[in-house]
Amino acid sequence: MQENPLIETLNERIKELTCLYEISNIGANLSLALDDQLQSIVQILPDAWKYPEHGIAELNLDSKFFFSDKLPEKYVSLKNLITVDNQDRGYLAIHYDSKKYGHADFLPEEKILLKTLAQEVAGIIDRYEQKQREEKMRKKFQHNDRLAILGEITAGIAHELNTPLGNILGFSQLIQERNKDYQINHDIEKIIHSVMHSREIVKKLMFFSCEMPQQMQKVSIIDLINDALEFLRFTIKSAHVDVIFNKNADELVAQVDTVQFTQVIFNLLINAIHASLPGQKILIKLKSDKTKFTLTVTDHGHGIPEEIKDKVFEPFFTTKKTGEGSGLGLSVVHGIVKNHKGEISFQSEEKKETTFEVVFPLTQDHE
Repeated sequence: MQENPLIETLNERIKELTCLYEISNIGANLSLALDDQLQSIVQILPDAWKYPEHGIAELNLDSKFFFSDKLPEKYVSLKNLITVDNQDRGYLAIHYDSKKYGHADFLPEEKILLKTLAQEVAGIIDRYEQKQREEKMRKKFQHNDRLAILGEITAGIAHELNTPLGNILGFSQLIQERNKDYQINHDIEKIIHSVMHSREIVKKLMFFSCEMPQQMQKVSIIDLINDALEFLRFTIKSAHVDVIFNKNADELVAQVDTVQFTQVIFNLLINAIHASLPGQKILIKLKSDKTKFTLTVTDHGHGIPEEIKDKVFEPFFTTKKTGEGSGLGLSVVHGIVKNHKGEISFQSEEKKETTFEVVFPLTQDHE
């Protein structure tokens, strides 16, 4: 016996509402990753169509595909774009095997439903990506706050150490001048060497805390990079790596402290060399616009593990073996960049590559 048309229509509306409700619940489950949400959605979509046992749902987001079942060789489709923040990001579709069904088997209401579902999916994607952006910004602010606090503590420690170290150095040199005993002079020489080493560490701490005075002048950034490469030529050759320097102009003049900027280049390059295996390439890129210039250093070494990414700019943090590094290189770079009113960031994929990017203004406000 043929089903009453009114009851059939009501049943179809119930299926549609049930589908919308279930999708809404999936979108509200914040513990699910986006891919899992989208796969769950395509699994329930066919249930809202007139022939659910034969419908196959497809969702395409940024060329990543999700299916409820395997597609037949030939099929007829109902499709609607997924638009997020005024950008077409993919589509939502329902397919039937064309051997059994035709376009006429799609109900007019199902076209409206698919549009509504595509909008609902777009909303889920938008909310998920907004949450990801907010989480990224939250971590960035937390990281910056921690570095700022470390900077204040470090500045205080550096200033407190400077005075006693100066006294030790001064009295050691005074004793050395008056002493005639060879062994005592030899021992004092060790004291002076240790004090000078300690003062270098204090100097680096002051770089990190942006406490070092600057000598700003307009210089050729390309010349500074070439000079650094020439200075490190033996180190590069010994490591058996190739360094490629790409730039978007033959000349670039900016206002920097030449000594501090050279330290930035040295530290980034030396880290890249240490991370690289023989035969690998290190890429330096330099580009500029009307207000700033950007320097990137990319190596294809071991990468930075996810669990330590938020610590790389902290003083004394290092992954090198004891005695191979002080852990002050990147903290010094961070301090110098901030002191130049610039920005530093990095992208790293473990066991693949790491890119450090520093952005400097072409001129300083206090010129």
